[in-house]
Amino acid sequence: MPKDPTGTCEPRRLADGTCAFHIRIRVNGKREPITLHERRGCACGCGGGWDEPSARTEMGNMLARVRAGVWERPAPPPTLAHPASGDGSPSYLEFTDWWLNAKVTGLIGDGPISSNTVADYKWRLSYSRDFFGDIPVVDIDKRLSLGLKEHLLAEAQEQRELLEAGVDLRDERGRTIEPLGLSSVKKALDTFASVMDEAIEEEIRDDTPARSKRMHIKVPKPKRTYLEMDELAALLDAARNQEVALPDLAAVAVKPDSTAERVLRSAAIGKRPKQIAADLGLAKSTVTYHLAHLGVEVGRGYVGRRVVCELLGRAGLRVSEVCDLKIGSVRLHADERPNLRVLDAKTEAGVRVVEVTPDLAEVITEHLDRLRRSGQPCGPNDYLVPNTRGGRISRQRIAMIVASAAKLASERLLAKGLAALPNTTPHTLRRTYISIALLANEFDVKWVMAQVGHADSTMTMDVYAHLQQRADRQHGPKFDRLVRRAKTHLAGVAVSA
Repeated sequence: MPKDPTGTCEPRRLADGTCAFHIRIRVNGKREPITLHERRGCACGCGGGWDEPSARTEMGNMLARVRAGVWERPAPPPTLAHPASGDGSPSYLEFTDWWLNAKVTGLIGDGPISSNTVADYKWRLSYSRDFFGDIPVVDIDKRLSLGLKEHLLAEAQEQRELLEAGVDLRDERGRTIEPLGLSSVKKALDTFASVMDEAIEEEIRDDTPARSKRMHIKVPKPKRTYLEMDELAALLDAARNQEVALPDLAAVAVKPDSTAERVLRSAAIGKRPKQIAADLGLAKSTVTYHLAHLGVEVGRGYVGRRVVCELLGRAGLRVSEVCDLKIGSVRLHADERPNLRVLDAKTEAGVRVVEVTPDLAEVITEHLDRLRRSGQPCGPNDYLVPNTRGGRISRQRIAMIVASAAKLASERLLAKGLAALPNTTPHTLRRTYISIALLANEFDVKWVMAQVGHADSTMTMDVYAHLQQRADRQHGPKFDRLVRRAKTHLAGVAVSA
């Protein structure tokens, strides 16, 4: 039986003060050396920008490829074959730094951009920055531009094939790699094209190879789904059932005034094992032992799964709006109707007032009570749906909560002989809210647009069109009735002489 492939990663300090990470892996009994460099735009072909954690992660991905029998020595990118112009023009890295700062300040575009937009641009730019590195902007020609497109498509295809074959590929944060889809590749290329457009405006170059016909990518229009009312109810029930239930003190036999009792009482108000350990001055392992001995399951503690799905499905919030919503923006006992005040750059006032239904108000009230009982911060500037450390919950975490609830709801529906839910994302619940809000408000499109913060009616009208197509119109009987009426009229008309 062949030995499991192994590797080593040794960091070394270079003369310029940066590090090089010397990796050795064994492939078919032969040692293969690979060097990754810390300095950006490295001329060896590694791309540069490596640190020790990312280098070790890359070594793990290499070993995963070796185990799958598909490892090949990385080929140098086409950017290395192009000599630098040496005319003092800015490198691609330098120019994209200037470009992003100009977007932030509003020098480029209609005005300053938000922190979320900055993060999105950094993600989009990361692919072209890694590819072009220190190559001068003036030297990026059509061949190199097409090389970027080819590289992104080929890398995504390779990652998909490896993941399908069971290879465990990880990113620098230890998460499973998600191959880029066509939509993401298009975003990266479009941003690259925008950067090159500004190079023309800055009179650095006269043309842009990023706009050539071959650079275009056609992205299939995604199938937009929303849930029926009974499907939404099934998902909300599933999210409610997935919350960790508080233990019943009366149902658990425990010795009075013991450590086990103190642990149990802390767990009964919703505290997590880490919080219990800190409050009682115990080791976390001691708390875990007592909880297991008592048969109490607290998991990671209270997450707020139900309130997340309710805010998306009953208020139509965007996933980023759920992440950013503060407790002080929740008005449940106002003189007017209960509402949420959501920061929205697309409205003139910058704030959108979203009406809260009575059932949603009750869910939010229960959620806040659970947060207070578990010792979570509940001030006006604290997040309504915090992460386990009390900070801002991530978009990815919310997507996982929705996917988990949808999976459980589908299993329950299939057990009843009903169809499973369609692919359900946070945006699916937002579209679901629009569909139900249109029905509940007699197709008042303008009001629904104001509730969901649509400056453009495209999405609202798209859902409206689907609802209209599915309306019970009784087409057949009405059509035949009109034809019969015409026949009767025609039979009563006298023949002219």
